[in-house]
Amino acid sequence: MTTNVTADTRQAFERLRRLSAELDGISVDWQRFAQLAEQSGPAPDRVGQIDALAAVLVGAGLQRADTQRAVGLLLALPAAEAAIASASPQAFAALLRDLAADGDAEGLALALHEGPADPHRYAAHVRELVESIGVADCDDLGALKVRAVMAAAKPGCVIGEELAGAIVDAIDAWARLKVETPEQRAIREAFNEARRLMDLHGDRDPRTMDAVIKALEWQDPGCCARMLAQGGLTMPAPTHCAEDGTRLYSLDSIADALGANVGELQAVAEDMEAVGLDMCRTVAGRLH
Repeated sequence: MTTNVTADTRQAFERLRRLSAELDGISVDWQRFAQLAEQSGPAPDRVGQIDALAAVLVGAGLQRADTQRAVGLLLALPAAEAAIASASPQAFAALLRDLAADGDAEGLALALHEGPADPHRYAAHVRELVESIGVADCDDLGALKVRAVMAAAKPGCVIGEELAGAIVDAIDAWARLKVETPEQRAIREAFNEARRLMDLHGDRDPRTMDAVIKALEWQDPGCCARMLAQGGLTMPAPTHCAEDGTRLYSLDSIADALGANVGELQAVAEDMEAVGLDMCRTVAGRLH
């Protein structure tokens, strides 16, 4: 069950994500903006800060009509970043695990960027450790990566071993997601949905079982029929199809294959329909 601190961290992260996305959508030369902002120096008060930001944004190519919105986003961003920076190690680790489980590569990239480890220093430390130890002697690459993360803490931050492990796992998850094929993504999402329904309804609920079967078939087409065959059961051939091409089976043929009563199967189908599963389809044609 999600704890309050983890829920608060996720809410703060989604606010940061929204602000970052809105800023990314603003048509401005951010490199030029950074140069001008550095030249302008600190403002004496909030009003001066607003005026200075507006002037810098215009100097970086933003239309004057868009400055009020852009200034508001820029002023809100530090608080959103601070909310993530102040999260407990446990809450930040939980956030990384949630994003990885969601297959959220963009979210992982943003969270890792805002986290306590400096990505550039981490990469440099990994290279240094590998060079000093030797690739052949790196029996536990995971432990080496954890050490590199702990050594790559940003100024003022301390990264414990548990959080470092979560960061390493998140980096590895991000790397996998970046090279994931559409088919691999579909399989992962199918299993994620099955796990979600299992947590929500239990493993005996029709919705859970339907999702598990779909995920298994995505991963290994025909595996369910093979498992039934190993148990001495052979599913009948479909006889009809729906408008979308879905193959349909008659209750009579399924009952014969399973040695079950048609009335009992009808009751099961109605129970599945009652929870939102589309079991009784309109026949559009016969298969030949």
